[in-house]
Amino acid sequence: MTGTTTPPRRATLAPSRPRAMAALWLTCLAAMALGLWIDTRITPAALLASECGAPGGLLDMAWRHATLMPASSAAMAVAALAPWPAERTPAPPFAERLLCALAMTAGMVVGARLGVMAALSLSAAPFGGMALGMAAGMAVGLLPVFAVSAGRR
Repeated sequence: MTGTTTPPRRATLAPSRPRAMAALWLTCLAAMALGLWIDTRITPAALLASECGAPGGLLDMAWRHATLMPASSAAMAVAALAPWPAERTPAPPFAERLLCALAMTAGMVVGARLGVMAALSLSAAPFGGMALGMAAGMAVGLLPVFAVSAGRR
């Protein structure tokens, strides 16, 4: 009779992809904000915003972003790629985090430019628009990563 009974179900924590992606975005957002604060100690905020709003292709914008804001760029990348503690939300696999870092970087660069343009059209502070655009761009950058990870299940 013991061979026909079903084994007791083990309680497993299924990784919650939306929760993991939200945690990753918030971690990267906090790292980007800290890095942006450091970057503004080196380069004036007005110069950062004007360079992020300057015309150019994606590679030009990425180059300006990386050279003018190295702390925020590096902090966001490290936050996305660093190993997560086991007691936190289960981390996405490293390949997903790498894809996420690349997508959020592109979103951060494009979002900075769009944020500056939106702020200027609303007669608001360009630096605030740049920071909000970077955060929004990082969130939009997560959508393809989330779609890929949902497709893998």
